[in-house]
Amino acid sequence: MKALQSLTDLFKSHVTDAAKMDVWAEDGALFCGQGADVDGFEIEYTAIVFLQSAKLEPQVLFMHLVSWLNKFDPERAEKGLPMPTFALEPLDKGAFDLKLKIDIREEFDLQENEQGNWKQGDTRYECISGFEARADEDQLGELVYFVGHLDDLP
Repeated sequence: MKALQSLTDLFKSHVTDAAKMDVWAEDGALFCGQGADVDGFEIEYTAIVFLQSAKLEPQVLFMHLVSWLNKFDPERAEKGLPMPTFALEPLDKGAFDLKLKIDIREEFDLQENEQGNWKQGDTRYECISGFEARADEDQLGELVYFVGHLDDLP
C-alpha cells in the first residue's frame, strides 16, 4: 500500500511530527479476477489522516494535499473516486484537530522475478504496486518526431 505510505510521509515531512498524527486505511476492498492463474489485482480503500493539535493553517495543509494528488493521483475523476473530505475542529492558540478522508485505488501486478514471493507453475513472481508519481513534464526530454520512408504505408 504505497499510496498510504506516501501520504504518511507527506504529512510527517511537511505538516506535523509522527506523535501528533495517525494514518490508517479503512473500508478496504479487493478486486480480482477468478481463475487458475493470477496476473494482478486492485485494492480500493479510504485513507484516514488524523492530525492532533496541528499548528499549520488548514489552507496550507490542503495545498500540500492538492500537490500530492496532482503528482500521484491526477486521474481521480476517471477512476470514479470522489475528492477528499475533511472535518476540522479549531483549538486554542491557532491549533486544530483535522480528519481527512481520501479514497485511494491501487493496482498490483505480478512481474517475473527469480526471488519473487509468489509461484505459479514453475515461475516465481513478485507482486508490484503500480502506484508512482506521474512524470514531471519539465524533466522530460524533447519529443522528436521521426518520419521513415515516404509512401511506405498502404
